[in-house]
Amino acid sequence: SKLLNKRIAEDLTSDVFTIFVKHIRENKPIDNIQAYLFGIAKNVFFMHLRKKYKEPVISYSEIYDFSAYVLASHEAKNKDFMETLKQYLPQLPEKQRIIITMRLIDKKSLSEIARELGKDMNYVKTTQKRAIHTLRKLIACTP
Repeated sequence: SKLLNKRIAEDLTSDVFTIFVKHIRENKPIDNIQAYLFGIAKNVFFMHLRKKYKEPVISYSEIYDFSAYVLASHEAKNKDFMETLKQYLPQLPEKQRIIITMRLIDKKSLSEIARELGKDMNYVKTTQKRAIHTLRKLIACTP
């Protein structure tokens, strides 16, 4: 099976460079060789799939629909995470609660948090680590 896949890959690569050389011999200008080769490779691969399955290859719109589905799924999980976080946030010690709120809810970077609080980066990192540890313990103890 690996030999077959390797053979197909070699055949497709040969087709790509055959088309590329033909184009060069016709003295057609190429602005970006890498992009041009990638375009040829993509087309050769799609032609291979069409022959192999004798049906249309998945369309770009279907790919975008799938990516939208994945994004929606990710957003739903993120929403659940944020609800859980907000539920346990009041139980954190004040310093940890401030850091976690700034980091996960306000989406601030560690350096922004350090600057706004007038603390050094190690303080922010350590407090964040402790807060995450505390949250894990709180969540694990909840039935």
